[in-house]
Amino acid sequence: MLLGVDEVPHETRADIVRHLERVVQARGGLLHACSAFNALYFGYDPDLRRYTIEPDPAFFLEVRASGTLPVLPTGAFVRLTRGARELWGEIVSAFGRREGVEQDGWTAAALSGAPAATDVDEQRLTIDTNVFGPLSADEAVELGRWLRPGGALKRGHLVGAVPTAVADVSSRDQIGSLAAFLAGAGRGLLELGPLPLWLDDGADADMVARAVRAAILCVADIMASASMIRMWGDYGRLASAARAYADSDQARQLLAMVSRPAPGGAARYSALWPLLETFTGDGGRSEPLTGIAEAALVVDANIMLADAVTSRQYGNDVDVRVDDRWLEGGVWRSQRLPVPTLLRGLDPLTPAGIGFAESATGHGTESPGMMGARDAQGSQVNVEHIDDELIVFSVALSAADLSAGRLMLTHSIRKLLPTGAMILRLHHDGASLPDEVAVQRVLPSHSSVVGVTWPHSMYPGLRLTIAAARAGRRLIATSVRLPETVVVDGFGPVEWECDWELFAQGLNLPSLPRLPVRQERWPPSVPRGSWRPAVAALEHLVIEALKRDGVVGLAGSRALDGRRLTASLFGPDVATPALLWTVIHTCEDMAVLGKLTQTASLEGGPDVFTWWPDTPQAWEARAAAAWGDGTDLLHEAMNRHWVRPRERRLPRGQQASPESQKAYARWRLAVEGLGADTELPIGMTFVHGHLRGTGPGKPWHRHISHP
Repeated sequence: MLLGVDEVPHETRADIVRHLERVVQARGGLLHACSAFNALYFGYDPDLRRYTIEPDPAFFLEVRASGTLPVLPTGAFVRLTRGARELWGEIVSAFGRREGVEQDGWTAAALSGAPAATDVDEQRLTIDTNVFGPLSADEAVELGRWLRPGGALKRGHLVGAVPTAVADVSSRDQIGSLAAFLAGAGRGLLELGPLPLWLDDGADADMVARAVRAAILCVADIMASASMIRMWGDYGRLASAARAYADSDQARQLLAMVSRPAPGGAARYSALWPLLETFTGDGGRSEPLTGIAEAALVVDANIMLADAVTSRQYGNDVDVRVDDRWLEGGVWRSQRLPVPTLLRGLDPLTPAGIGFAESATGHGTESPGMMGARDAQGSQVNVEHIDDELIVFSVALSAADLSAGRLMLTHSIRKLLPTGAMILRLHHDGASLPDEVAVQRVLPSHSSVVGVTWPHSMYPGLRLTIAAARAGRRLIATSVRLPETVVVDGFGPVEWECDWELFAQGLNLPSLPRLPVRQERWPPSVPRGSWRPAVAALEHLVIEALKRDGVVGLAGSRALDGRRLTASLFGPDVATPALLWTVIHTCEDMAVLGKLTQTASLEGGPDVFTWWPDTPQAWEARAAAAWGDGTDLLHEAMNRHWVRPRERRLPRGQQASPESQKAYARWRLAVEGLGADTELPIGMTFVHGHLRGTGPGKPWHRHISHP
């Protein structure tokens, strides 16, 4: 049921939505995007409550009763083996787990947002053993042995340590891990569906993994458009069940507990899974849920809390936000207002991992007197994005800081970074900097770094975008050139973005009008709740990294693959899978916007992203590359990347959409003239010409309206 980027008409999407709504109901009211992909690809029948295919269990992931665990992503088919006996099932949920979380849900700040250990990551996995049909009598007995006290399954969950990452894919990245499995050891499962027919001959594992990842993300967006499904991250829950829980007494108790700060108004961190286990039924008798029902309850609780945060259903003097989506089904943070500067303006439903950051340096939450205070000449600092591995912020430089050779970070941001000296990699958009200014060793201060040599062309109010990996010692900063130079009386041309208030203060000039609002971006192609979505604030830094370290190509273009680009930005010592996918997803969005081009790597591995200068020669070379013209070498390379207009066979029983038929007719007329045969053959569809990975325009799922 998975169609091409531009080939999914509204009627087909509506059919998919209706089918997925029925699948959610049949699967216990909970459906991860990976399992939704399986339901479409492998043919899950909601009436029979089982997959209609008979897969070869040799391609399943094996889980031994007493053995170590492999990476087990949500959506993976598994074999539970105990001696000569085995059970089949599917992983339907995966969350982090730590022994240090208290039974009542109280969580030490150091655990919230903490990265995985070096080698293994503790997880709690839910397995559905009914997806291949009702269990036989022998299988039911075997399941009972797995569930008995001391067995490997604890209330329907598999708890244990899995490898932190395989290659460049983190085990916390559920979609990426499933895609890697299906492109590798589970490749035989894909042969049961249509994907091999849709890929070019000779597609390697990386290309297959990218195709599967893209398909799952599209399915996730389709789920988000369904009126009967509520999404939390990549988990879909029946909307009626979520509403019923939100109206329950337990939900009101949970909200009261989660929104209660620690004594003195300090931050309290509450983990949902153990907290929900503390609730009791009538008469005080404990009634713990098991298996899918327990995982669904965790999703219900998160949806309820998210709605409460959106509509502020708690005290006006309290800030409530999710700090970690992974650990124990979600860790929520509550604190008496005001919040630290670090959190001000950030989306409370985007986890920032502040708990780990606050504890890693031995400091607690800022005192109220430190919340964003600055004197009239102080630099203005705004946090643009923060997660457990990355922080991006902007700084409008004050005259005092320019004179003192200081870069203001604020105490909150400074606490997120390692102690000791750091490297500042400075870019001045469109201007050439001496080596000793472009790369500088700077020293930490209480709320800043000092010893900075600022270029003479920088003026008060100039705004820098700065990013840092929280485990690294590199600050990367860039200015952003204005679309048009602004001439200011008494000063001259202003070429870079700035804070006009600080500009006027620093130069003793009258107040100045603001520039026009920046052009809006498309919404991120990776949903906010997914693993490592795009970060728009990184875009200018990506371009500067390509201009500095990229491989020189036609007409002065610069190119790097995702892995090398991540190392260029943050350093090879901290180029983790999390940072890698943040950079890749950001670059993919930039390719959609036309800021970069994206092509498959000739060496395998992550895609290659190319920046092109704004010159007539580059425009011509970019157009020639896109259409496959030019030198023999370029022609050979682009044959691998350019998907030429062509007919493509559809899976049995499907037919081309009216849009594809019209596009085919236009193409034949353009190529052969008025006498061309414009009728698309039965059983075929039409593929527009496009660069692989970009499509002919916006990804089709961006056209879906969300309620």
